[in-house]
Amino acid sequence: MSAQRPLVSIGLPVFNGEAYLDEAIRSVLAQSLADLELVISDNASTDRTAEICRGWAATDRRVRYLRNPTNLGAAPNYNRTFTESRGRYFKWLAHDDRLRPDYLATTVAVLEADPSVVLCNTTVDYIDERGAVIGHYRSPLGLAAAERPSERFAALVLHSHSCVDFFGTIRRSVLEGSLLHGPFHGADRALLAQLALRGRMVQLEPALVEMREHPHRYTRRQRSGAARQAWHEATASRRPIPSLELHRTYRRLVATEPLTDDERWACRRVLARWWSVNWNALRVTADLVDSVAPGFVGWAERVKIRLFGEAPGHFVDGVESPPRPPVRGSVRS
Repeated sequence: MSAQRPLVSIGLPVFNGEAYLDEAIRSVLAQSLADLELVISDNASTDRTAEICRGWAATDRRVRYLRNPTNLGAAPNYNRTFTESRGRYFKWLAHDDRLRPDYLATTVAVLEADPSVVLCNTTVDYIDERGAVIGHYRSPLGLAAAERPSERFAALVLHSHSCVDFFGTIRRSVLEGSLLHGPFHGADRALLAQLALRGRMVQLEPALVEMREHPHRYTRRQRSGAARQAWHEATASRRPIPSLELHRTYRRLVATEPLTDDERWACRRVLARWWSVNWNALRVTADLVDSVAPGFVGWAERVKIRLFGEAPGHFVDGVESPPRPPVRGSVRS
């Protein structure tokens, strides 16, 4: 590791992650790019998470283990890994995912070579509980390499995607002063949209990251709006309507990010189209109903999946859904 600061930092937020945590840590420390630090923030786990982390911190000086006295919720825990990190580049890693050995070397090389690129990620291989590959996913990130901010914004706002690129390698200077991980369901989409307004994004092949699909994932366990909000922020004093909060955040970004007048208006036209794509208008309705009838969101999602299948990059019972035709009004290539 560099004497002053590492080239890249990996932030690993975790709560009760003993089942897969050791694999995630090993995959970081086995990277061919060794100039790194691993910042683990433990959200007051009650299983063997602390034991696993302390063991690695004692044997590899690149591992820094932090523990919150109480569970703060996922959003503050994610953000703590960034604020405690020092690298020129930063990447979040979920405790149940794995990196292949050349992930950091490959993505950092792109960022080093081109200052206009703010985020680089590879396509994703999904793995099951045993680590076997069960699917491959190419997100719309490749469309966010355009020169115009409004085109990059549209690529991430109007296309259905599973937000895997939130876990890409990101230029630290662009993350500073950003939204980071907001305290509401869909906040990862908002951050990706903000980063798209700030610079170009690159998607690489082959897949050098493995994301694990299993029954205990957040998206599998938290089905009601209240449960999702509690997962994001344990001490929340209010419960936002997630889809409305996301649209409101998009509007704020378009109003405040440094854009030309033409690009700002182009982004506003993108937001006008947002309501008619990817079930967004119906999703707002479901969120509003869930605020008075908890559990409605989960029920509505199950009905949609039975009728139309999961969105691209999502899984039903561990099997990736077949591609669906574009939603009317979306901008698919």
